[in-house]
Amino acid sequence: MKTSPSPTCSKHEVPQLLAHRGAAEAATENGLQAFKYAIENGITGFETDFRLTADGEVVVMHDSDIKRTTTGSGLVEELTLAQIKSVKMKNSDEQVPTADELFSLFDNLEGFYLELEMKARYGVNYSPERMDVYLNKLYAAAQKHLTGCCVVFTCFDDAVLRRLKELHPDARIGLICGGLTQEIVTKTLALGCYSCAPTMAGTSQDLVDQLKQKGVMVNLWFSDTLELWHQARDMGADVSTCNHPVAVLNAIRESAK
Repeated sequence: MKTSPSPTCSKHEVPQLLAHRGAAEAATENGLQAFKYAIENGITGFETDFRLTADGEVVVMHDSDIKRTTTGSGLVEELTLAQIKSVKMKNSDEQVPTADELFSLFDNLEGFYLELEMKARYGVNYSPERMDVYLNKLYAAAQKHLTGCCVVFTCFDDAVLRRLKELHPDARIGLICGGLTQEIVTKTLALGCYSCAPTMAGTSQDLVDQLKQKGVMVNLWFSDTLELWHQARDMGADVSTCNHPVAVLNAIRESAK
């Protein structure tokens, strides 16, 4: 039986905080410990990143090169899963998790919101055939484990989003951008996006209102302080990505007392 996370966000905690790459304030980003810490401390939303290894496995990794967050080096797309698993994450005994390993944390949970950022781009490392492998495997992993969650597949590249919808019409997609522009609003609506994630900096209220009026979820990032979270809330954000989610959540709850 599925159980809800505890404690859950209350109606006074909107926009919902999305832990950016897990709670990286407490553990190495995109490692399982960072996600476990966030869940254990009341965070019910996540935004994180995925790439495809040389042998076709989806792993949780933001950078193209593993050197910043692990004891190894090399491009994810040019390394096998075994090579990536042979090194440790920095400041940790953890290994880089696969999408399946991360998503398994949510097998018995409901009510979470997850934005799965697709780092793949058409080009040198991603032929059309390889892109389809990546999209199909990420989608399948989400379908297997995240049945109790609201899942949105996000990307800066509309071509990737368009292809995912061709392969899996039921997938929720979201466009990520810098400051919101009228062109981005138009593109978001044309793609049939469930969400749009612009930076707060450079985003005007009227463009946020246009998206909201069309029923598009808005993620204004980053809300790394209570003050920035208030700004995102006042602009009408539904969710807001945060690099210090547990600290900000505690500050929100303390200020509400």
